[in-house]
Formats: sequence, structure tokens, C-alpha cells
Amino acid sequence: MKLKNLLLNHLIVNGNKQTSENLILKSFKVGQKQCFKNHREVFKSAVINSSPIVNLKYVMRGRKQVKEFPFVLHKHIRASLAIKLILHTINKNSERSFSSKFNNEIVFTSKNSSTSVKTRHEIHNTAFLSRKYANYRWF
Repeated sequence: MKLKNLLLNHLIVNGNKQTSENLILKSFKVGQKQCFKNHREVFKSAVINSSPIVNLKYVMRGRKQVKEFPFVLHKHIRASLAIKLILHTINKNSERSFSSKFNNEIVFTSKNSSTSVKTRHEIHNTAFLSRKYANYRWF
């Protein structure tokens, strides 16, 4: 699945795919004018920089015990989580329009200075701390 289709599927507003396509096209046009770089390459680098490699899985042991253990993610899930992190940080900010917020977030993420990159590092750190439970994969 292409990155643009993944982004469209995560961005669909009220079940209307056409509005999400218009939002993406407008934001890519703004980014093309601002950066003077190919928007596809900038978007790819942003997704690569914000995609976590390891994630935590939570499993109930008994009634009250919750074990969390790290596991390695597949390519498609990495890209999907990266887009979710980027869109989550966009929704936190209260800026002007979606296109400017999206463009700024993608540029900052491609330069490794965004909050989505910081959350990726936090995910990796928590997985690194719970690596002693990595051999408990029984599913």
C-alpha cells in the first residue's frame, strides 16, 4: 500500500474521501512552494523518521497483573503508526489551517525536530527498559 493511500485512510473526515484528498493536495502544494523540494521525498523522510521499530504489547496475567513486552513491527504497521503520530501531533497544535499545520509538521519531522520523533524515542526507551520480558512471546 502506498503512503498516500495510508495517509488518506487515516485522514478521512466523516467518511468523505474527497475532502481528505483535497486537504492533502492543498498541503502538498503549500509544502512544494515553501521547501523547493519534492514533497514526496520530504514526506517519505518524515514517515521514516517518525516510524517506531519496536512497540509494546500489553497482556493480562491473572486478574490484576499486566505484562508488557516489546515486539518488532512490520513495515506496514510502522508506516501506519508513523502517520498516526504525525496526525496526532497536528491535532494537538492550535494553528491556522490544516495545510499549514501538516506542512510544518512534515518539514520538522523530516529534520528530526518534531514532537512525533520525540514520542517515537519515548516508545523505544520504554521498550528498551522492558526488554527483559521479550522472551514471553507466547502468541
